[in-house]
Amino acid sequence: MKLLISKSIWLCLCALIVSGCSVSLKPLQMDPEFPEVSYVGRGAAAGPMLMGAMGPMGIAVGIAIDEGIGKDIKSALSGSLVQNQATVVESIAANYPDATRFALRKVEFKVDSNNDDLAYATTTLTLYPSSTTKCFKSESSPLDELKASDIGWKIINNSFAKEVACKAL
Repeated sequence: MKLLISKSIWLCLCALIVSGCSVSLKPLQMDPEFPEVSYVGRGAAAGPMLMGAMGPMGIAVGIAIDEGIGKDIKSALSGSLVQNQATVVESIAANYPDATRFALRKVEFKVDSNNDDLAYATTTLTLYPSSTTKCFKSESSPLDELKASDIGWKIINNSFAKEVACKAL
């Protein structure tokens, strides 16, 4: 009798394991389009001061400084996307299990108001099939590292737990 109960339990456990392994879940898909990346720092604010020294070109120079930093950050992000994409997809899947795919629309880096050497990211993404737009704000990170490493993806990924209100797109 004990042998029969033992075999029955063993058989049930094996059936549960096999049936559990055969359930196929469709993985969350990330749209391939790379998000718009920008940086807003002190360059634009410095434009009027530069205008006093350089004339009307001063404002353009201030804006160009921010655009150059934004291009450096975008380059660092695009160069490290392959290594970080799976982690980003896993975070979105964990936080939004009803989503079947998502698109990163925009990542805007801004200078930290307390420290010019730090910047934070505001990430905008769209979840499908609901077409819901979500925005997230990251912690601040060193600007030099954002321009030269994959730390941008790390702070973006960590921000998915910190949803904020989206500005009008």
